[in-house]
Amino acid sequence: MDLSFYKYHGAGNDFIMLDNRADDRRLWNALTPEKIEQLCIRHHGIGADGLILAIKSDNPEMPYTMGYFNADGTPAEMCGNGLRCLVRFLDDLGEPVREMERINIMTGAGPVQAAFTEDNLIRVWMPIPSFHPRDAGIDYPTEAVDAEVEIPGWPNPLMGTAVGVGNPHFVLYNAEMWEGYLVHEIGARMAIYKDLFPNGVNVGFARKEGDNLMSLVVWERGVGPTLACGSGAIAAAAAGVKTGRYDFDEQIMIRMPGGLLGVTIGQDWKSAVLEGDAVRVFEGKVEI
Repeated sequence: MDLSFYKYHGAGNDFIMLDNRADDRRLWNALTPEKIEQLCIRHHGIGADGLILAIKSDNPEMPYTMGYFNADGTPAEMCGNGLRCLVRFLDDLGEPVREMERINIMTGAGPVQAAFTEDNLIRVWMPIPSFHPRDAGIDYPTEAVDAEVEIPGWPNPLMGTAVGVGNPHFVLYNAEMWEGYLVHEIGARMAIYKDLFPNGVNVGFARKEGDNLMSLVVWERGVGPTLACGSGAIAAAAAGVKTGRYDFDEQIMIRMPGGLLGVTIGQDWKSAVLEGDAVRVFEGKVEI
């Protein structure tokens, strides 16, 4: 079958977007993990960090669903940049999302809300960060906050914070800039260390640059290092607030290789808001 696709990115985090508002079973059956991985490979397919299906329902309270897959074909619970791209995609498809005060979207991590801002950015109310080991996806006796963990093949313990934002993250803060080889070496080992992270983990390498500024690189589970990661930005900001590096109710500008994202953690963990752009790049057809 010939498949029409669209390419979007949020701060360089790029996605293959598919219009499956009718929830066509033929498309679901055609999109095997192997086929999704093939489409996402940059030199042999379209190339992307993930694939997203836009799905529509008859439920006026929850009219849209995001079906999300990592670049290796595995399903994932949540993607903040992908959510913004989905909202922009729905708007481009003619859905009345700009008319809604908040757009309700079902994800693998549960319902989330999104809205356009006055300056045409997209704001997403992400899942509330949790440091409970179960929610953070870490096999640890207590909350792992600035906790030391040992990773096989790495000589020294690593200090970081485990946080769940609908998917599992482990955030490493360091006064020095994380070098590229460290991101690869540590990220690759930690992401698949099932004894500590039974379902894998997204690894954030963060550095505080100022009172409301952070640098961040994320090794994404099932993808590798990406230009940006929305849930990773929420996780890094939450870990920063939890450890006293940043304050509640202050927008933290997070500089990632692909651009800037804004994150605000509400007082007493009442909200976690991600804000940034989403850009349509091109469209095409591919045979699957």
